[in-house]
Amino acid sequence: MRTLVPVAALLVGLLVPAGCSASPGPPPPPPRVDFTVAAHKVTAKPYLYCDVEVNDCKRDNTAQVKLKVAPGTPVRVRVPKEVSDTPWSVVIQYRTAAGEQKAPETVATFAPGKSSSFDAEPPGAGDQLQTVEVKQAGAKLVRGETGDPEPVTRGVWSAQVAP
Repeated sequence: MRTLVPVAALLVGLLVPAGCSASPGPPPPPPRVDFTVAAHKVTAKPYLYCDVEVNDCKRDNTAQVKLKVAPGTPVRVRVPKEVSDTPWSVVIQYRTAAGEQKAPETVATFAPGKSSSFDAEPPGAGDQLQTVEVKQAGAKLVRGETGDPEPVTRGVWSAQVAP
């Protein structure tokens, strides 16, 4: 009986720590997205970023970056692996050469792993980009206007454009 007590104490000493795990620590920082015109690159933090289930979201209204872009000039968007491994899209808003303000429109949508960059171009010669945004899809789905399921946006990175 005497040998059972030390063996039992040893087993408890080995098993108890195995059931306890260290706290995971802080989550990694959210990914950043690059917006480039010619040789000028700016890196944006997300101004909206949620967990993958889109339950816990953080907003940073100071995260939008600014770019000077001449009319008719494209903006190259480059996303990191954390974004390109998920569905993501590019949305632009622009003013036509005639001065007509256009509503935001999605100009590209990518399946996971298909691309990590895109050149966002104004539709017509002389059109001026005003906003270029990257939107990352989350795992949550909602019914869209057509009744089909659509993913809820998990992250948004934005570049405000000035001529």
